[in-house]
Amino acid sequence: MSVYSTDVPANSLDQAVFINPFTKSAFERGRLNVRVDRDEIIGARAQAIVSRQTSLIPPTTKQPFPAILDPTHIAIGPFISGLGDNLFFDAVLGVGTNSVFGYNHPKIFPQLQRLGASLAGYIGAGTDFFYDSRHAAPAAQDLAELMVEFARAAYGGEFMMNFANAGTEANENALKIAQYNKHRQVKRLLSPELFDQMCAQLGITRLRPESDVLLSNYPYFIMAFHGAFHGRTATSNTISMSKLRQREGYQAIPYVVHAVYGPDVDFDRLVDWTPLDVLIKEKRLTTTIASGRAPADLLAALIIEPVQGEGGYLIPDPAFLQKLSAFVERGRTRGMCLVSDEVQTGLFRTGEFTAMQHWYKRHPALRPDLLTFAKPLHVGGVLADKRLLVSWPAGKFSGTWAEGNLLGIATACFTLKELKNIDPALGCSYAENARKSGDNLRQSLSQLAERLEKSMIGTGLLSNVRGLGQMTAFDVSDHALQERIVYQAFLHGLHLLGTGERSIRIFGTVDQRPREAAILLHVLEDAITAAAKEQTLSEHYWPSSPALNRVP
Repeated sequence: MSVYSTDVPANSLDQAVFINPFTKSAFERGRLNVRVDRDEIIGARAQAIVSRQTSLIPPTTKQPFPAILDPTHIAIGPFISGLGDNLFFDAVLGVGTNSVFGYNHPKIFPQLQRLGASLAGYIGAGTDFFYDSRHAAPAAQDLAELMVEFARAAYGGEFMMNFANAGTEANENALKIAQYNKHRQVKRLLSPELFDQMCAQLGITRLRPESDVLLSNYPYFIMAFHGAFHGRTATSNTISMSKLRQREGYQAIPYVVHAVYGPDVDFDRLVDWTPLDVLIKEKRLTTTIASGRAPADLLAALIIEPVQGEGGYLIPDPAFLQKLSAFVERGRTRGMCLVSDEVQTGLFRTGEFTAMQHWYKRHPALRPDLLTFAKPLHVGGVLADKRLLVSWPAGKFSGTWAEGNLLGIATACFTLKELKNIDPALGCSYAENARKSGDNLRQSLSQLAERLEKSMIGTGLLSNVRGLGQMTAFDVSDHALQERIVYQAFLHGLHLLGTGERSIRIFGTVDQRPREAAILLHVLEDAITAAAKEQTLSEHYWPSSPALNRVP
């Protein structure tokens, strides 16, 4: 047997306990340590599970090794079971989809257990019915009220909340709000004759002239950024610009421009500020668009991740933020909306309710008109400035489950209520702990980088440590090393994911304990050291997966 484990002393003051509902066994968070039997986690049973899944489900984004999770055994905080008695440290929290508390918070999990006895996983047509629940079961309006309260505290003003099925649909709905508001603005701006001329110049036709005014397309632009990832449905996929495989071979919606995510951005190369009626009258509209620029009066939205996720956990620098703020301020005078994609960053993961608050404090123009959420919220959603939804027509968007995902909504409500409290094990608010413990982790990672460089001079194994709150990333020397580290981390009982070309991301829980940070750093150092000694990704533990290919 090839067993790897940590032996970090227990914290007897940590009272967080997970009681397994199937076995009634109790597991104390402050006593758990990583333990993996490497022969078992890649053994015959693991291969059979992967083989069965891949024979029925086409390849997605799974790792080329059997990173198997079993939340039915031990799952609390950042710890989660694998096969058998193997216990992993999950430093990506299900790619951010789990609660900001990780797994099975002791105040939240029992409430969900009680609801599960009556709801039994109920999920219904949320946008077709009104819901009211008794027995302490929250409904959509309860979650909306909590989210609006947090948004009001963060940015002032009044908001409303739209629900969706996932983050990509939340982004789609946010852009629908921005585009329909742009449509109403353009209709007010142009006479009927000029509007028809615009459509004629762009080849936009009426689809059903005998019955209504529906057009074949609407020329309302969206601006996004290089390196962005906003989802996988049609509009979200088009505005994303992260990996080749996400877009290659698919159709793209028109009227999208992409800007550089950094201080070299030149917004004026992407936008023509000439009034729309002038462009139409002078017949310069099509040449302007063909040149890759968006007419300012047709620019509906700029969508941005305040911390770019797949791009490499990029933190915008002051020069970029200054240019961005000036552009947003100018764009708003022409009806542009700012959309902040908080699908990964929301719910205090960065130490604030939303990551954009970090930049808004210094640049008031960066107050979002629309904010999108999902992942730790357990449902998709858009917080929209209330002015954008004045006289909003019913049926302009909907969602199959949305407001009817009652267990997801309950999880979100219980999470948001708990985020207002103080964990006795921390002695401070969750927001403060997210900031402090994140800073401490990044300081420790920088010290780890120095140790690794001293022991392996010139390798540059770990550099450019960065992050906000409990979102942390660092760079490694190249893409091949990135993949070897992720693989070795798995063999050492640590779930990691790469981001960008040569970065590695870490999601921590907002209630991360110093003991858990110590476990994470211990395992990470062992994994990086092991990966640095390999020239290629070892096939010894996973013989059916050649090198870096996906599992067949």
